[in-house]
Amino acid sequence: MESQSTVGADAVARARELALAKQYEPAVAILREHLTTHPDDAVAWRRLAGALLGCDRPAAAVEAAGRAMDLAPDDVVAHRHRALALHMLGRHPESYADAKRAVELAPDDDEALSLLALNVLNVDRDPARARALARRALTANPDSLPARDVARVCRRIRRTTTTTALFLAAAPAGMALMGLWLITYDTGSAGDRRWITWPAVAAGATVLLSLLLGRSRRTAPPMLTPPQMLATMSTSGIAAAGAAYGGTRSLPAAGAVGLVALVISGGYSFLLLRAARRGAVAEKRKRAVRSADRNS
Repeated sequence: MESQSTVGADAVARARELALAKQYEPAVAILREHLTTHPDDAVAWRRLAGALLGCDRPAAAVEAAGRAMDLAPDDVVAHRHRALALHMLGRHPESYADAKRAVELAPDDDEALSLLALNVLNVDRDPARARALARRALTANPDSLPARDVARVCRRIRRTTTTTALFLAAAPAGMALMGLWLITYDTGSAGDRRWITWPAVAAGATVLLSLLLGRSRRTAPPMLTPPQMLATMSTSGIAAAGAAYGGTRSLPAAGAVGLVALVISGGYSFLLLRAARRGAVAEKRKRAVRSADRNS
């Protein structure tokens, strides 16, 4: 007759096979039954967490991974599972801590590095450091799908950040100059109006280019820092004021146009910050579920 420990090991192995075949619910059932008689089996708790992630049940996965970590504090996979589950729940600071601990335990674990990179984007909003972590993950495992996902997101963020900065500088200046052009259409010489017309046209072309190149904003939101936003706002105001002075030779008019451009740019920046706080939740959950498939 087989010993109880052998039967338990067979049950955990069978659950692992089911999870690898993406049959998560049967795996969860087997592991829960096993854990009723083997509550101190850290590997079973960890594999239960992975199967629950595959079922898109991150809250239950957090609890299961936590039990595994209590029993085996140095279990890297358990830390990864809980970090991923917390990430799926939007609890990014907690996920950051677990992913950081997983990297401390296994500095060359490509999935732990990738999870930490995702949390660096969400918590620190630091694409440069996230790219560095993704490169480390790809050095450890050139075929790492999670690391490739993060590297792709970082590239998109860099592109959308650049195009958004162009938009924040050009659109408000163009709007303010077009308003001035309409107001002064019947006054001043054609030569003076060219100082307003051509900068407004250039601003419009820049806006169009930024919109065409920044189509990934929904899945890779821009990450402009406050100093970068201030720089784009200042550029917009100064450019608008300079063009307005060239067209009107009036300092008060130039100052008013520059201020209007500055205010419009500030409004756009505020809306951008609000959108950035919300994040791309649907895309993040998709990446998390794909990673759960691999981690189970």
